[in-house]
Amino acid sequence: MVLFPLRPLVLLLLSTPALPPTYLTRRLTHLSPSLYSQRPTMSTPSPDWLQSQLSTLLASPYIHFNKPTAGPLAGLRMGPGPIDLFSTRFANMFTADATGTVAGQAVDRDGLKDALLALQKRWSPDSATFTDEQPQEGQDAATQFTFTPKDADSQVQVTAAATVREEGGATRISSLSLDGDESLFAN
Repeated sequence: MVLFPLRPLVLLLLSTPALPPTYLTRRLTHLSPSLYSQRPTMSTPSPDWLQSQLSTLLASPYIHFNKPTAGPLAGLRMGPGPIDLFSTRFANMFTADATGTVAGQAVDRDGLKDALLALQKRWSPDSATFTDEQPQEGQDAATQFTFTPKDADSQVQVTAAATVREEGGATRISSLSLDGDESLFAN
């Protein structure tokens, strides 16, 4: 068991205010080289993974305050305010250079975010059902979901397909294709 050699290291870390991160890595590698010699490989995501990512994102609140440009509050910094979970999760789920196709139109990262925000306004998680789809060539995961939009009586269907890659040590969506009624993705 490796517990005994870790005790002096823990005591050293507690008694030393700031050690460079490389020191800790070297010490841990010395104690257990097999733990740090292999880098984990990215596994291909499943349709369940994509379903989880999309349902989590669509259920996340989007909070945005416009900066006052006129009146007594013009130029006033509003402070941090509440946390915008949608934007935070979007940033964590998508690569920095993510692109997409929304209802047949190519979009950049901002266009993809706008389309997902528009879809979120109509999203009703209680009526949503997901089914696995077979990804096409060049895609890593695909899913199809059906839901009844807010203030609507009939269900709509959206097909989502993603290409992923590792960025920042996490599996992130680098390309997302959303197919469905164009009005679902428009503000």
